[in-house]
Amino acid sequence: MSEATGIFGALRRLLSPRLESCLVCGRSARLGASLPLLCESCAARVPRIARPRCPICGRAHGCPDCLRPEAALRAFVMNRSAVVYDAVMRAWIAEYKYGARERFAEPFSILLEQTYRRMQLELSKPFAESGPFAFPRSVFDSSRRSSAWSADWITWVPVSAERLEERGFNQAELLGRRLAGRLRLPAGELLARSVHTGKQSFKTRAQRLQNLDGAFCLAPNLDPRFFKQWDSIGSGKDPRGSFPIRILLIDDIYTTGTTAAVCASVLKTLEIGFGRPVLVYSLTLARS
Repeated sequence: MSEATGIFGALRRLLSPRLESCLVCGRSARLGASLPLLCESCAARVPRIARPRCPICGRAHGCPDCLRPEAALRAFVMNRSAVVYDAVMRAWIAEYKYGARERFAEPFSILLEQTYRRMQLELSKPFAESGPFAFPRSVFDSSRRSSAWSADWITWVPVSAERLEERGFNQAELLGRRLAGRLRLPAGELLARSVHTGKQSFKTRAQRLQNLDGAFCLAPNLDPRFFKQWDSIGSGKDPRGSFPIRILLIDDIYTTGTTAAVCASVLKTLEIGFGRPVLVYSLTLARS
């Protein structure tokens, strides 16, 4: 083999996309594809929610849950989910949560990022004022220079110590930290699980609410960066500030919205200490 052939071969290998095995089927997956670590065939099976039908929970089709009178009392502004929780996603999320397949966090976090970008457009002026959904004025902040909506802080639904020991990681936290890195937004734990509850999967709405009653509280040691951020923003003409703190709550699956609602209620207690509104937005991987 000539020296030139060897050099060209080395360059070709260097410039060619590196291949890894697909997390799902084991076939070669090209890095840098639409969803890393998934081959194009498996990536095409992802049931994305491009246009949610329900403006509150982000469901892909009609939602009777959000028509209930009590839905208006939920402490979060809205939820958006990346995909429909169908048989494919059920199997993949189960592998991620229970099968110690943490590498699924890479394609999952990209799906969340894409959904966050659409959420930004949906909540940004002038689109939000003339778009398909009507949002209350409280979700906007007239004091900010930019009309583009953005989260101020990313946090996640916590798991109990028992669940953490069982799985070895918090699936929502891993997604939240990956997403924060992609968006270059601050992130940290704001909630703690004060009660270990059983799985919510097969419980009714009433059972879920009762099961989660008192299950969450503010984290005992809140990230000092969280306080520092609002102290610096509040300095100036109005020392306490008047515009809202926008918190993005991450979880893997949205079923009835009970978990998001209970967590958001706890997060809104931060309003007392900060003297300004706290708006909670839910972003989940899958919507059942």
